[in-house]
Amino acid sequence: MTEPESVVTEEEFYEILKEIDRQLADEYLGIKCGNFISLKLLGIIYRISLQAATVEEAFHYLRSYLEVALPIVQPKTVISEKEARIELSIDNREEAINRIIVENCLTIISRELKMMVGRDVNIRIGTPYFHGGYPADWVLDQHFSVSFELTILKAALKDRNHLHLDMLVPEYLKMIEQLRSGNSFANKVRITMLSMSDPKLPDIQSISDALYLTPRTLQRRLVQEELTYREITEGLKKEICSFLIRHDPYSISSLTYILGYAEPASFIHSFKKWYGDSPQRVRRRLKEPF
Repeated sequence: MTEPESVVTEEEFYEILKEIDRQLADEYLGIKCGNFISLKLLGIIYRISLQAATVEEAFHYLRSYLEVALPIVQPKTVISEKEARIELSIDNREEAINRIIVENCLTIISRELKMMVGRDVNIRIGTPYFHGGYPADWVLDQHFSVSFELTILKAALKDRNHLHLDMLVPEYLKMIEQLRSGNSFANKVRITMLSMSDPKLPDIQSISDALYLTPRTLQRRLVQEELTYREITEGLKKEICSFLIRHDPYSISSLTYILGYAEPASFIHSFKKWYGDSPQRVRRRLKEPF
């Protein structure tokens, strides 16, 4: 536990997961962990994915990463005329724990795919355990799988070379939050939100799931500290924007996407409330000499 580079045996790995599963008794544990983990924690595989020219190239790196980091998971790529499909399996009889492991991997893969393409894509995440309580995008499948249009596999990825900062700023703000004194519930919510940003901030349901609370309970605890979830979200958006507005490569459209607004007009409306002026004029003032 004190040596991050050490590797546990397969038996130890399953023993620990069984104890976690026993204590939490949550059938969505794999999905929740996959949504909670910051993709930045994947380290070099994440950074390579950002630089890859196509999704196909990025998945080549991902496959090699899985083979080393989680060798019990066996990936298989299936290509048809219209669809690309990645199936994951584990060759043992630990059915309940394997569900947690593989659904976790599928959640991370689907998030990374959306991040790489940089636009809305039609992704179906399959599981043999599907029922109506699963999140959107999940479907019933006899295999654990991620499926998407074949054109995406070969399509050139959006140029994100200038967008590294939008990934780093939330990480920086999380570090600042952790250094701040006090152990308020709002502080815990902020840190969790920043951990889960990629780069958009997560919604209240995702944070509630990560903290094992209902949205109603989360809101009630924030009210006790005279705050609301919306106020925390707006505060973090303003902080993130205060860094990114200083960098010309971030257009208004980019900032709209990064901060999770549906359209530029909504972002500009919020920006004017924060700073009392338009993004263009604030950006020009920031360039003026002291």
